[in-house]
Amino acid sequence: MLTDSEKSLIQDCLAALKQGLPGFRTRRAQLEMIAAVSNTFAACSASDAAPHEPGPVLCVEAGTGCGKSIAYLVPAIVLGRSRGKRVVVSTSTTALQGQLADKDIPALQRLIPTPFTVAIAKGRGRYACAAKLFDQAASARQGRIDLDGGASPARDSLTDGGGVIPVVVTLSRALESGAWDGDRDSLTLTVGDPDWALLTTDRLGCSGNHCPYFAQCPFYRARESVRSADVIIANHSLVLASLEIDAAGVLPAPADTLYVFDEAHSLPTKAIEHFAQTMPVLGSLDWIGDVPDLVRDVSSALLLPDRFRVAVLAPCQVLLDGLTDLHRRVKSLEAFEDKKARRFRHGILPAWLQVLGDRMVAAAVTLLERLQSLREAMLERARTEAVFVQRLLSMVGFTLTRVELLIGTWRLWLPANPAHSGHVARWIELGETLSGEPDFLLCASPLAAASALRRLLWARAAAVVLTSATLTSCGAFDLFLRQTGLKPLTAVRCLRVASPFDYAVKAKLCVPAMRTDPRDLALHTQEVMEHLPRLIQTRGTLVLFASGRQMRTVHAGLPQALQFRILMQGCASKTELIARHKAAIDRGEVSVIFGLASFAEGVDLAREYCTHVIVAKLSFPVPDTPIEEARREWIERQGRSAFAEVTVPEATMRLAQAVGRLLRTIDDEGVVTCLDRRLVDTGWGRRILKGLPPFQLEIARPGQRSAGRRRAT
Repeated sequence: MLTDSEKSLIQDCLAALKQGLPGFRTRRAQLEMIAAVSNTFAACSASDAAPHEPGPVLCVEAGTGCGKSIAYLVPAIVLGRSRGKRVVVSTSTTALQGQLADKDIPALQRLIPTPFTVAIAKGRGRYACAAKLFDQAASARQGRIDLDGGASPARDSLTDGGGVIPVVVTLSRALESGAWDGDRDSLTLTVGDPDWALLTTDRLGCSGNHCPYFAQCPFYRARESVRSADVIIANHSLVLASLEIDAAGVLPAPADTLYVFDEAHSLPTKAIEHFAQTMPVLGSLDWIGDVPDLVRDVSSALLLPDRFRVAVLAPCQVLLDGLTDLHRRVKSLEAFEDKKARRFRHGILPAWLQVLGDRMVAAAVTLLERLQSLREAMLERARTEAVFVQRLLSMVGFTLTRVELLIGTWRLWLPANPAHSGHVARWIELGETLSGEPDFLLCASPLAAASALRRLLWARAAAVVLTSATLTSCGAFDLFLRQTGLKPLTAVRCLRVASPFDYAVKAKLCVPAMRTDPRDLALHTQEVMEHLPRLIQTRGTLVLFASGRQMRTVHAGLPQALQFRILMQGCASKTELIARHKAAIDRGEVSVIFGLASFAEGVDLAREYCTHVIVAKLSFPVPDTPIEEARREWIERQGRSAFAEVTVPEATMRLAQAVGRLLRTIDDEGVVTCLDRRLVDTGWGRRILKGLPPFQLEIARPGQRSAGRRRAT
């Protein structure tokens, strides 16, 4: 329960924002959300509760314009300080991370009467390894290597004082002088992914405080700032990784944390992607075959006993034999003649694959243990030969990571309980190698993240707030609660906070009298081409497509004068397209963006930049991917309807995200046009319509000269 002092401090914070931020004013919707977030965090579980009881969870759908960032940041900061908790704010897009880090949080630090510190948490891969960087730079100075480890002269270079020097030398000098913090995101020059991989490391390739450059390590410096920060900005993937393998490392322990997941609608998908596993067969054969030689070379260089090399021979041979047999058997299958994936129906594996998998896991676990023993012996030597050991450790750590991936993939592949085999999608995908020999990828993915989120997050966190502009589907939270595993929990509250925008006055949803059924792609595409020249009348228009094929076909069929005004996704980066669009509008010109799903969310085009959103076709989750096929198969096997439970609710959320691009400020106004009649002509379409904001609705009936109007319900 909130104390009087906490209530008073929250009010003081809001008063300070009103006074210090031009144009800031609280709205009823924002105050409603602040109250709900405050009460949720005030009911947080005590850190020393034994056993720890699941903390309270709040799901808030906050319409565009509610000011939800301030609505969760102010109570989180106040309650975090008063209750002795840390705050982790997690997003799914870099755009929102940038807004929080560069705009919202600095304003709060400057204005509110509660002092707090903030840090951005990133994975280790975003930071340069000081040891590897300095080692590469030393070699480059001697003319031995360039950035990618080849022979001199350096491929990537900069001019410095009249001389040409490798990039690694420039970066090492910047890191040593403090001009650069080692964060890839703060680089002023471009370093490609392959080159960056040579300058960073993972947890198994790091010697920690044994490293001679530990005091200069960018990752550990950043981690110290995170450890001492009151508010931490992270992303969904990093939070999931920390919860799974290193809860007390980069991020604070869950029982000591107040979590806010913004853009929470993407959390279930991010979680499924995080827990999925993929392993190449031929690719694994390559590196496993090199393990004995690697161990021999490391042991010889550090004068370690030959027993380390001998110990890895047997498990490596079992893995090599097993993968060779697997590749031979899969290659003989005829399943890849027409498509690139062979899925095992209901997740059930053939007996031979189950037996092979059990043997592979046992051998891989043995190999992992023996490589870990080698790593421990190397760390002992690091006390006296730190620089040399660190150089070798990155190679051993890279191999350890691959062994962990192999084990993780096979364990997900092998059902612990055959009765639950359908909970995981299992398939083999056709891949390619440089030699032309077909490779095969073993792929496995859970169909839902509900059980993992219950185990890792809901059962351990002090308190959680999940918020987005689209958490409901067809007007209900049911889909989101099922996907996240929150449905059966009792300490969950759901709240819908209406947008302050007056949709009935400022926005209209039009459905023209289309002749064609969108399921007939060719005819529908032709009709979309006929409608667009008439519809594109305002300066700023966003046209959203459900498929790249239709988008490109429509673009090619339009008059050249209109094509000249269109910026199509794929022709430049998303950031560049938006910048060009805004520049054209600022010049008083007409500009049209053609985009796919990524332009249907997270795109902020206010005022004249977007006064018309055109949805060419309702976007449904594609059921031909192995995961989607398996998910629908599982639901149908239970005697339920996958279309009703998955397809329609997810289509609702996608359309809600798309139409949310129209009104971005209180002064915006415009039109949404949907070129898919199923929205109003089918029962499930009308269910989708109920999940949209209360637009003024205009439906043109076939044969009608003017469209009738009614208010959306």
